Amino acid sequence: MRRRKSRDLLFLVLIVLLLGTLVYQGYRLARPQGGHADAEQMLYEVSLFQMKVLNTSLMDAANSGNTSELNALKLAAYSAAYTHDRLADSFGSDRLYPFPAIGGLVELLTSWQIGGNRPLSEAEKELLGSYSELFSGSVQPYQQLLSESGHVISSQNDELEKTGKQLAALIKGK
Repeated sequence: MRRRKSRDLLFLVLIVLLLGTLVYQGYRLARPQGGHADAEQMLYEVSLFQMKVLNTSLMDAANSGNTSELNALKLAAYSAAYTHDRLADSFGSDRLYPFPAIGGLVELLTSWQIGGNRPLSEAEKELLGSYSELFSGSVQPYQQLLSESGHVISSQNDELEKTGKQLAALIKGK
């Protein structure tokens, strides 16, 4: 009889322990996680970093002499286009300009490099310089693209769109 009571007590303690663990896990899932950052904000920060890297690469590439020296620029442009596309997808292309001119730069650089390592023509160097100059004007609006509450600031987005359309026209007019 005594054994049975001790087994019943042990069984009761295990059930209470199991229920307590379940309640605690439920509480942890239900409460807001204050330590986690907003994913869109973090993606924006990555995208901003990539835009700054692209800006620096464009400035460096303006002095390039041949197509093989454009590899770093092409990689920076691809990374910036990729992260900005993901950012635009997360906000929606109706709220955030998709900036297709960066992808256009990747395509342009690829077409220049298809023939192998060759000297850049004066027109190509001039195009890179113009693109670099125009693009540098988009970095400041990009830095102010999101409000502190994580919403797209439309005036900065409009400025980004204006520059993006100028860059696209520059590439098309090549």
